[in-house]
Amino acid sequence: MHELYTALAEYYDAIYRRRVERVSQEIDFVEGLFREDAEREVRRILDLACGTGIPTLELARRGYHVTGLDLHEEMLTVARRKAEREGLSVEFIRGNALEIDFEEEFDAITMFFSSIMYFDDSTIQELFNSVKWALRPGGIFIADFPCWYYGGRDGPIVWDERKGDERLIITDWREIEPAFQKLHFKRLVQIVKPDGSVRAFMVDDELNIYTPREMRLLAEKHFRKVKIYGDLHELRPSDRRYWLVAVK
Repeated sequence: MHELYTALAEYYDAIYRRRVERVSQEIDFVEGLFREDAEREVRRILDLACGTGIPTLELARRGYHVTGLDLHEEMLTVARRKAEREGLSVEFIRGNALEIDFEEEFDAITMFFSSIMYFDDSTIQELFNSVKWALRPGGIFIADFPCWYYGGRDGPIVWDERKGDERLIITDWREIEPAFQKLHFKRLVQIVKPDGSVRAFMVDDELNIYTPREMRLLAEKHFRKVKIYGDLHELRPSDRRYWLVAVK
């Protein structure tokens, strides 16, 4: 499991090129949430499950003091290299989001790229407790997660990307267990070298499905104010990505 974050860490930004290209727009939205929903000025941010630092570094570029935390050293290695290349001062630390030991140190905590879906209905309570403990009063927690139903798009999706002179052929599909609200995310990544040789990696992760209502009810047990937004705006019926916003 988690090959995407270990064996494929060096290819992660290439695989998610389209998300990388729109991260600036997403952080515009997040900054709006800082202004409208946080009850304190946001200067210091903890980015949980930061991966290769795609949103982490965008926040740092905008002048925030950012700490990135991730389970996988392979991802952090890439993130540190990118920060050094840009001359950005970001602290990247390896750790488990359920075991963070910060006490009221951050104005905002973020969790991007659907990472919250790795937590089931028991561990998500632990996550919310950890987040609440690390936030300063009036601080804000923001996490995004997708709509599990895309109108029948359950068949394989295949696309190409490139990393230098290597070609990536990526095949995604998923299997849903509605009764247990589990999503099995499967991805085959084939790396084609210039000489025609191929390396293949199989990703097979189990994620947890949450509706906006469920996420709101779970978060309300831990935070004073909770909202769910849609695709970078107020929630609408047709939205395909949701944003949890919770204030301590």
